[in-house]
Amino acid sequence: MDAKFINPFLSAFIGVVPKVGFTNIVRGKIFTKEQFVDSLGVSIQVGMSSQSDGNIIFNMTEQTAKTISSVMLRRVTMDTIDEMAESAICELVNMIVSHASTSLNQIGFTIKINPPLFLQGNGKVAVCNSTYIAVEMIVDNCPIEMAIGLNAG
Repeated sequence: MDAKFINPFLSAFIGVVPKVGFTNIVRGKIFTKEQFVDSLGVSIQVGMSSQSDGNIIFNMTEQTAKTISSVMLRRVTMDTIDEMAESAICELVNMIVSHASTSLNQIGFTIKINPPLFLQGNGKVAVCNSTYIAVEMIVDNCPIEMAIGLNAG
């Protein structure tokens, strides 16, 4: 997968996340995997279509999801991931992917995105039908794996 497709997602992540209350965003490891993400407990899937189709998966532990929703909802702590927490996390993902989509459109790569799908529990989540790129992003010491994959031919 070409870096010109990955970089808008990295830039969007780094640009959007501080606007909702986080202060320390660090890019961790970049790696490739085959087809499926092993869920860490919470995964948010955003489907893409148009010139290519595939998915972006934001994969995190339940504790990371609680921390993110707590910051976004301006609550001290979150004991559970309720509907408000799900909505907050999905909105953050939607903002990141929308910004990346706009950047991709500006360089001539048109994509349409589907609304985020919140998935909770262990299991596998399909990213694409081939190899995908995953980037670890660490937000205020909370790791989030962003998996980006396009389906081959």
